[in-house]
Amino acid sequence: MRPEARLWRAGLALALLVVLAFGAVAPPERCPAVSAGGLRDSAQAAVDWFVRNQQSAGTWLYLYDADHDSAPPDYNLVRHAGATEGLYQAAAAGLPRAMGSADRGAAWALDRLLERDGWAAFGVGQEFDTGATALLAAGLVIRRETTGDRRHDAVLHRLGRFLLAQTERSGAVLESYDSARGAPVAGKYSKYFTGEAYWALTLLHRAFPGEGWGAAADRVGAYLATSRDEAEHHWPPIADHWAAYGLSETVKFPARGRPPLTGDELRYARRQAELFGGQVRWISEQFGPWGSLARPGHVPRGGGYGVIGEGLTGLWRTAQEEPRLADLREPIAARATCVAGLAIRAQSDREDAAGHARPQRVEGAWFRDGETRMDDQQHALDGLLRTIAIVEAGEGSSAPSSPWSEDETPSSWLWALVLLLALNPARAAFGVPRRGRAPRAVAGLTAAGGAIGALAVCAVAAAGDPLLQALDVSKPSFRIAAGGVAALAGVADMFRRPPAPEPALPGWRAALVPVAIPLTARPALLVLALGAGAERGVLVSAVAMTLAIALLTGLVAVWPGEGSRTRAVRWTARLLGAGLVACGVILVVNGLLDI
Repeated sequence: MRPEARLWRAGLALALLVVLAFGAVAPPERCPAVSAGGLRDSAQAAVDWFVRNQQSAGTWLYLYDADHDSAPPDYNLVRHAGATEGLYQAAAAGLPRAMGSADRGAAWALDRLLERDGWAAFGVGQEFDTGATALLAAGLVIRRETTGDRRHDAVLHRLGRFLLAQTERSGAVLESYDSARGAPVAGKYSKYFTGEAYWALTLLHRAFPGEGWGAAADRVGAYLATSRDEAEHHWPPIADHWAAYGLSETVKFPARGRPPLTGDELRYARRQAELFGGQVRWISEQFGPWGSLARPGHVPRGGGYGVIGEGLTGLWRTAQEEPRLADLREPIAARATCVAGLAIRAQSDREDAAGHARPQRVEGAWFRDGETRMDDQQHALDGLLRTIAIVEAGEGSSAPSSPWSEDETPSSWLWALVLLLALNPARAAFGVPRRGRAPRAVAGLTAAGGAIGALAVCAVAAAGDPLLQALDVSKPSFRIAAGGVAALAGVADMFRRPPAPEPALPGWRAALVPVAIPLTARPALLVLALGAGAERGVLVSAVAMTLAIALLTGLVAVWPGEGSRTRAVRWTARLLGAGLVACGVILVVNGLLDI
């Protein structure tokens, strides 16, 4: 092999790693810009869809297949209650026509209450779902606060007492009540009903302070924060938008003081932000330039955009009141505005509706595979409405390269260690040309070539932040890619043979090939330098390279490349490779758990 071929192979390896990083693991993201006016217009279109598609009795069109112009007769009472509370939220935000539609939906639900032992539950048939009652109660509290009308106070107390009856001592909320047996259905829990009950109880506490609703809400909130996922066997953990609603109210309870959240609730809020933030990254990557190739498969429906928006906006409100979450406000806001922009982009407008048999069922709705469902509009509506406050507060940015909290990025020490391990001085020492050179000349060659390679690494690090911004790649996403590259390079260092000193350029030019390239500025190290530079600047890379080159030069000076210490140097190289694998895993996990 000639020295030129060695350069060509290094370039090819670098190109493959860049394609892996930017093409597959961290592709560009698309986050359309949003404005308060655009959010209101989109929300109003969703309200008008409900108004146009409401039956005279008060129910709404539940499911519509636009491709076949068909509407199956299915109906879901939990989602009916959700649509009612969603429209009451819209009415509270001042959107025309929302209050009338919500009142008709509420009247239909109130005509279907089961009354027992001083409580009331919304439903029909034998089993009455707790979630339906919780969302109806939440909507009626919002109506009470918006209008000042107290006509439903008595029924609100009865609905609340049903939620208390369904709540176990642990804070777990049973899924349903069996009217035939006259008892709750034991041992059966719903994925989201606990969070819905939590939010409803916090609103009841706000409406009727001093009546014990807050204590019940705290008990449910503690269960969500500490036990729910494990006790009910949910893996991965649930990203619960209803719990985010509840947290955003809990932090306002005067009795909690300041700071308002318990340690468990604080950790739970951070975990929820991580879960929702990761979902937004994945979705925004789907709509990037080659997102359909890098992120094929599942595309969110309207309800999917909506629940993510509801979750993030609830957590943003929580962070407004909880000073220990202040570092999350900006990244949460950035992700919330991003998913809101994607939701607006996916909504059907008048032009989209014109080509269908029933335009009134299409305009303002969200479709996936030709189908829309009532809760698609409800969740998207609420998510858009609650994002308006973020935009008006001047927080958030549609660009995924928004500043991230220092607490959410790996430390400078970790990035410096990753760069040092990626160079792997013990492994690189095998590749330094020694034939025909005095030990002093070998050390000088190593120092010169190492300095040239280190300058190249620092130049790449300086380009990291501008490059990620230009490509619309978020730092957490690229951190995952960098961690993967580090792990691959570490595995290679553990099992591949050390590099050979030949071929090399003659004389002092060997400082360029192979010392500078590919021993020092090796392909994996250059990719990692992009991430380190983007998150921690050039200084970290400069310090790491200075230390690495000093270690490499010192090792070359004391070890002639053969002899009794060769085995120890080889095992040191493998150990450093294992360390690089561990650091790569840390970067991947850190990126996955970032917002």
